[in-house]
Amino acid sequence: MSRITEFLIGDTVKLTWVNSGVTVSGGPTISLRDGAETIVNTMSLTSSGDGHYYGFMTLPGSSGLYVMESVASISGYPFKRRAALRTILQEVD
Repeated sequence: MSRITEFLIGDTVKLTWVNSGVTVSGGPTISLRDGAETIVNTMSLTSSGDGHYYGFMTLPGSSGLYVMESVASISGYPFKRRAALRTILQEVD
């Protein structure tokens, strides 16, 4: 994980998963973990057809570093992807 994406605390983000030519068993799941790797939110993505999945997740209401992990089972094999994100409080003048 070399890049950290920043979001405002409490933002709702759209999550997508796209695959082609294969079937995901049970649909992909997304979990949000804090710095101690404790799961703070989890969800299953919804299929919109043709290998496209989506979902909306509201981020925590406090500043911090988090890891979002997606997991899907394809032909019995787990596929994982992790991305780092930071939630920040918006500064106003």
